[in-house]
Amino acid sequence: MNPLPYIIQTMPLLAFIGTYLLIIAYDKSKIVERVTSKGIKTVGTVVEIRQNPGELFGSKEGEGQAPVVDFVFSNGSHRHYSTHYQTPCPYEVGQKVEVSYYFYKSIREVLLANEGAGTLPKTLFRWGIALCLIGYPFLIKKLMLLGGTN
Repeated sequence: MNPLPYIIQTMPLLAFIGTYLLIIAYDKSKIVERVTSKGIKTVGTVVEIRQNPGELFGSKEGEGQAPVVDFVFSNGSHRHYSTHYQTPCPYEVGQKVEVSYYFYKSIREVLLANEGAGTLPKTLFRWGIALCLIGYPFLIKKLMLLGGTN
């Protein structure tokens, strides 16, 4: 059995996945702006310092440490696991830190002072562009064949 026809048939799906990743990348890039404008400031306590687990698909150990912060808000308490890894880590366990948070329905966005959006938006953007470049030519060809144009 030749899997190539099946693979070619499913390639247009990559265009939709890539487009979705681009939308998520844009949304994640606006987290700092959203939390700054709509968020609430409070004080939290650093309860742990975590070591960077390294790259997502790599085996090499990354550098830096990030805090885990507990804080209280109007409906209870929340634990924030920062992904802003730094060397040396400017935080210590027990330290009080300023926290800005924006909770709305299922949205849970938290930032420590001087934190940015991180590398997630850039990573999602790169994967989204790559998948769109692969998938859209197959999608366009499939649409042209459906329309009767060769």
